Amino acid sequence: MGWEKNYKKQKGPKGKKQNERKKAYQPKLPFRTVEGIGSLPWEKLDMGAIGVLMKFYGKFNGYNRYDLSITYREVKHKLSSLLFTRFIWQLIGYGFLDIRRMGRLERNCSLYGISNRWSELSEEPEKLDEIEKLLNQIELLKHQPGSQRKRMKIWELRHTILKLGRHPKISNP
Repeated sequence: MGWEKNYKKQKGPKGKKQNERKKAYQPKLPFRTVEGIGSLPWEKLDMGAIGVLMKFYGKFNGYNRYDLSITYREVKHKLSSLLFTRFIWQLIGYGFLDIRRMGRLERNCSLYGISNRWSELSEEPEKLDEIEKLLNQIELLKHQPGSQRKRMKIWELRHTILKLGRHPKISNP
């Protein structure tokens, strides 16, 4: 607590105390604003998906827009892997994230990029409804028994979501 006494005693320009100057409005950096708030795709997101998007924005520094990753290990204390996957695919489907590189093999993490495809999708509500139906079909399939056939059907539905949202091509490592 000794540093507070010294901090309050310091005087700034024109005799103002430093702690009084600290209260003044300090503008936020432009890359800290979240794009798409209030749009039609934003309203379709679950609260958990918004939390995952905020986690991506927490790692975004203005220069790494297409070089972001969040691993299951980072969110395992808050979300299960099934929920995390659902929220990631909601963000991809509604145009807030792009997949830059698929992970899982050879211990590579998936790379994502913050996207603005949501603005194109907000002009086409029929595509948003179709994406929502596909996401619901994926969730229903996950709860059914099966193995290879079920995984292939989920992969096909996700591929359809990528095509509907005009997702850019994924780079192969």
